[in-house]
Amino acid sequence: MRYVGLDVHKEFCQASVLNDDGEEILNTRIPASIDSLNGFLDGFQEAVFVLESTNVWEWYYQTIESAGFDVKLAHPLQVKAIANARVKTDKVDARTLAELLRAGMIPESYVPARDIRDLREALRTRASLVQDATSIKNRIHAKTLRRGLVKPEEMCNFTRSHREWLRSMHIITIDHLLNTLEAVESEIKDINQSLKAQYEARQDAQLISEIPGIGWYGALTILAEIGDVNRFPDAEHLAAYAGLVPTVHQSANSCYYGHISKQGSKYMRWILVEAVHIHVRTAPESSLSRFFKRKASRSKKNIATIATARKMAVAIFHMLSKQEHFRITG
Repeated sequence: MRYVGLDVHKEFCQASVLNDDGEEILNTRIPASIDSLNGFLDGFQEAVFVLESTNVWEWYYQTIESAGFDVKLAHPLQVKAIANARVKTDKVDARTLAELLRAGMIPESYVPARDIRDLREALRTRASLVQDATSIKNRIHAKTLRRGLVKPEEMCNFTRSHREWLRSMHIITIDHLLNTLEAVESEIKDINQSLKAQYEARQDAQLISEIPGIGWYGALTILAEIGDVNRFPDAEHLAAYAGLVPTVHQSANSCYYGHISKQGSKYMRWILVEAVHIHVRTAPESSLSRFFKRKASRSKKNIATIATARKMAVAIFHMLSKQEHFRITG
């Protein structure tokens, strides 16, 4: 058996190979391409691989997995806590990963199924496109302000009549931005159709959307970030994954609870926080809304929002794990 640690980067990966006795038999640099990686994999019959979760981990993981090898994704923060080397180089990092793998000490990151990884990518692409559209609208608005152009009061921003009014000015830079905006909006429309079809096909997403304030996009995002709810031993672990639990500092007989950790899924945390704002407005008599109001009366509104988002995450855990419907006053 060979134990292979991969320190992956955008341009290359450093590979350290250990044998059963822990002896390093190879430490080499591989160009960051599928062909180069497959060429490296051809040299193994029995091997297990490990790489850290970085921005470029996925194609490395999929290539190794497709070649039929066992591959583990290491949690970068926990690896650093276990192996805090005084000397840090690519070769050292790769060997450290291989040694931890051989010792069975790899703290693994969760790797969702391929369909969930594809869903995550589609959802994040949509979020990026929406941000692009908002940015373009802001730039158009800035250009009209700079020229002292004020739209008629009866027009709503970026409706058909507003766009026709903007184009009637014959300002070439605004026309270019409008063309770009409409192209982005067309892409958003196409990806929405694909995502809505996924929503209709996923019962768990429809279950999550029963919570007032969570629409089809939010439900899909939460589901994609959770993956398999059974990987969480309890609801608090799910809340922690969303970065909605406070940090704890304990010393002797003192225990201090700080701000939320903000570790884990920023996308799930974002959706839940946004959902709370809508939920409180549209379902004022729900248990979550009443909790928010009690919390807000004793502390700042943003603290109440985070606490309610944590409660919402707990509710989602029980809904998914028990396949229960949302109860407004549960």
